[in-house]
Amino acid sequence: MRTETGTPGIHILWLILLSFPWSAPSPAQSQDEGRDYIRWLEERSMLYQAARHARSVSGSGVQWRHAYAEPQPRLVVRKASVWLLDYPGAVIPRKGESIFATWADPERWKALESIGVELLHTGPVKRSGAVVGRKFTPTIDGWFDPISLEVDPELGTEEEFRRVVSEAKRHGALVATGLVPLHTGKGADFRLAQRAYRDYPGMYTMVEIRKDDWGLLPKVESAWKTALVPKDTARELTKKGYLPGLINSNDAAREARSWSGWSATGEVLGVDGKVRRWVFLHYFKPDQPTLNWLDPSFAAQRAVAGDITWSVHDLGARVLRFDAVPFLALEKKGDEGETLHYMHPLSITATDYIAALTRKLGGWSFHELNVPLEKLTAFTKNGPDLSYDFFTRAQCLHALLMGDAAPLRLSFKWLRDGKVDSAALVHDLQNHDEITYQLDELDHRKDETFTLNGRKTTGKELRERMLKEMREKASGKAAPHNLLYRPEKDGLATTFAAFVAAGLEVRDPYNASAAERDRIRDGHLLLAAANALQPGVFSLSTWDLVGALPIPEKSVEDRMREGDYRWVNRGGVDLMGVNPEAKRSAVGLERAKALYGPLPEQLKDPKSFASRLKRLLAARKEYRIAEGELLDVPEVKHAGVCLLVLRLPDKTTAVTALNFGRDEAEETVELKDMRGEKVTDILSGESAGRVSDEGRLTIKMGPLSGTTLVVGERPR
Repeated sequence: MRTETGTPGIHILWLILLSFPWSAPSPAQSQDEGRDYIRWLEERSMLYQAARHARSVSGSGVQWRHAYAEPQPRLVVRKASVWLLDYPGAVIPRKGESIFATWADPERWKALESIGVELLHTGPVKRSGAVVGRKFTPTIDGWFDPISLEVDPELGTEEEFRRVVSEAKRHGALVATGLVPLHTGKGADFRLAQRAYRDYPGMYTMVEIRKDDWGLLPKVESAWKTALVPKDTARELTKKGYLPGLINSNDAAREARSWSGWSATGEVLGVDGKVRRWVFLHYFKPDQPTLNWLDPSFAAQRAVAGDITWSVHDLGARVLRFDAVPFLALEKKGDEGETLHYMHPLSITATDYIAALTRKLGGWSFHELNVPLEKLTAFTKNGPDLSYDFFTRAQCLHALLMGDAAPLRLSFKWLRDGKVDSAALVHDLQNHDEITYQLDELDHRKDETFTLNGRKTTGKELRERMLKEMREKASGKAAPHNLLYRPEKDGLATTFAAFVAAGLEVRDPYNASAAERDRIRDGHLLLAAANALQPGVFSLSTWDLVGALPIPEKSVEDRMREGDYRWVNRGGVDLMGVNPEAKRSAVGLERAKALYGPLPEQLKDPKSFASRLKRLLAARKEYRIAEGELLDVPEVKHAGVCLLVLRLPDKTTAVTALNFGRDEAEETVELKDMRGEKVTDILSGESAGRVSDEGRLTIKMGPLSGTTLVVGERPR
């Protein structure tokens, strides 16, 4: 049997294991809580719910209606290439309406369809948080700590979510939601695992510690609480054979780098009458216990498979965002307490598995994977259909910040040389996360030397320079509303409008003049053009559509207490202007100041951000830019210019021209095989001249502008 990563052998083995019975005989019940409480927990657990949802598909022909072996990026792009993220925590609904009801509003969909939106990305919407006794506590991480396969009642009802899907379909659009396969909250599944009930301990990366070694563990007040395991203790537990070793925590907390990655439970009485203490893994917050993707019970796979089945097959979400999949495995590495816990081969296989199941049930998937290009290929060969574009994202923003597109041109050349299909990438404006400047590709190429704007530099030097420029110009005294993120200060918690303001030296965007707002709008539209006028998915958010600015730190200080500054860029948005008196979103986030205003007002103004975006997206769709292919990244004279030569699906050639500079620019592109061909600007629909008899195309660009020029007659 072949067992290489991502090969049929592994999948066959998993299918054999999954054929085992899903539940072992029930052991004796706990003496203090009784059968009733255990039953109450079990009926609310993800593992129990997953079994019920699996029965709707098992033994049914629905499993065999869709191809699933290989990723289908271009099929997704043809179906929906313009995505809108509407973060649930930011939604300001009508008075008396739920968040789901807001998403299902026909007038809202009419406006979104007119702009060109083809997919609504909701993010995770399942009940999240924890269970303490019989009480549900709220999410601590924006619904990235799921504890149930049911939708969160704080967001709306199941029936309302089905209306979102049906209303989207009426307007030719799809719905995407989130899948969290790495961890859960401390819900019913975790409480049952603590009580050693049936298969539940196998669902988590957790280890029972013998009573003789409880003295090593930190004190914990009660069975409902946990405490961080210090690094020295984790090393001792590793020597004793309990743990594989330590990990580098990825949480936003300031002290996260001092964590071992493990926490200990208090004393918990099991269903068999035995009192236990456990140590469990968490890559992020201590209240997010990690799933175990290679336990003989296969409990984690069953729970996640049930979530996929419920979301895609039953609720009707056609696209799933996979969260944090590079961390789906853990293994001892050497004898010094180190572990292999990122991009483990099993994490690739596990991601392949859930991507294949999503396609098998009629959906597609995408993931955030910030890795060098050569690793992206391995992770996506049989995995998710689409990947976030971390290769040009920071470089595009930096081009606007500094008026220098050299790093952006370099990144596009690497994409071309690496034969990466740009159509398989999601080019994103603002999302719920920070603006990352981790620049993994430059770190990977730190010892290589490149020539940019006539100067030689190494990958390490370029990375350090970009980080220094970002810190100096987009944060601190220059832009106090933008907060440096993570201990390494390699990210920025802010909105795109506020980042643009910093780049264009608008010091106080909250009190910007009309001229300054127009300047921010133009810079924001340039970023939209840079991401939309290339192959692949173009994604933006409701924060982008209204021109949201960060909310005051004080308004979210309780959420930011552990250093998660991202809450300042998640302010409330009333996209349709249906509740102008509301000061907060439905879940309590302060209303963000909106530079552009609500969508209906913008669509009445031909110069507004939304109206100009609408024209850009209409031209993009007419010429099928999203389905194109990147051919070349020509050399340029002006530092702020980036040119992309594309081949469109009808075999015509197009040139996307982006000028991040503050002055007009003129460039020449060699097109030897197209002498004399006429050239059309797709945004204006007007002639842009002809290719010269010598085979040169001269392009004139205004400051902070972007467009695509199509060369020659389009085939009829």
